[in-house]
Amino acid sequence: MGPIPTTSHHFNSASMIQEDGEVVFNEPVAQDIYLMRLRAPRIARDCRPAQFVQIRTAKGLFPYLRRPFSALRVDRKDGWIDILYDVIGPGTLRMSVASEGDALDLIGPLGCPFDPSDTDRLLLIAGGVGLVPLAFLTWEAPRKRSETIFLLGAATKIRMPDPARLLPPGIELHLATEDGSAGHRGLVTDLIPTFAQDDKTLIFTCGPDAMMSRVATLAAERGLPCFASLENHMACGFGACVGCVVKYREAVRDDMRFRRACLEGPVVDAHQIVW
Repeated sequence: MGPIPTTSHHFNSASMIQEDGEVVFNEPVAQDIYLMRLRAPRIARDCRPAQFVQIRTAKGLFPYLRRPFSALRVDRKDGWIDILYDVIGPGTLRMSVASEGDALDLIGPLGCPFDPSDTDRLLLIAGGVGLVPLAFLTWEAPRKRSETIFLLGAATKIRMPDPARLLPPGIELHLATEDGSAGHRGLVTDLIPTFAQDDKTLIFTCGPDAMMSRVATLAAERGLPCFASLENHMACGFGACVGCVVKYREAVRDDMRFRRACLEGPVVDAHQIVW
């Protein structure tokens, strides 16, 4: 299969918006994982799958840096955006106690989105909260494809949000947990050989780097295109800090060996990344 254009080459910072997002709800959906809905109509209007927002989690100086969160789902008519986040530090801990009516300072939408081709068969492979940009993709155009298969992995069932709440109905879903508490016992990548047999399959993935590296390897062995949404740490989100760079295996120009995940990504060709 030839190359498939699935992402813009560069994020256009002119579309970036700063907006106060009002918390609609903020609920735990798994162990230390929360689902938050924010009313932010200007950002919701323009946000696309795999794009993200940078959230200022406190009004004081600590935590100083914003935190990046991919959009799970948006409603452009009602003006809200959903995010799913893991409580792993002081910033997300502050977010976990936010209540209805509270305001959070957002910048977005940022990054280059998924832009799938006309292929009829999508294989989406997610690890943990990496399901977020892939879930957005299923909400955005669920009826345009004859087949969408979603593979979701986690360490254990208590760390896996209820997919029925996060995905549209009708998506073929297969689970994997490392301890066997839900679905296949083992890694989500163990399921790939079963579902990546059609040469017209287009693979999208998001999750830990080790998982995405394995996805890219298995896709390459089968001659399948594979695109990843990177989860690099980002300080600014729009290319100024150069703190989220990734190395590419091939480069047309020397200055493009390293690319910023926030600008040239987060969606990248997984076969070009040095994992």
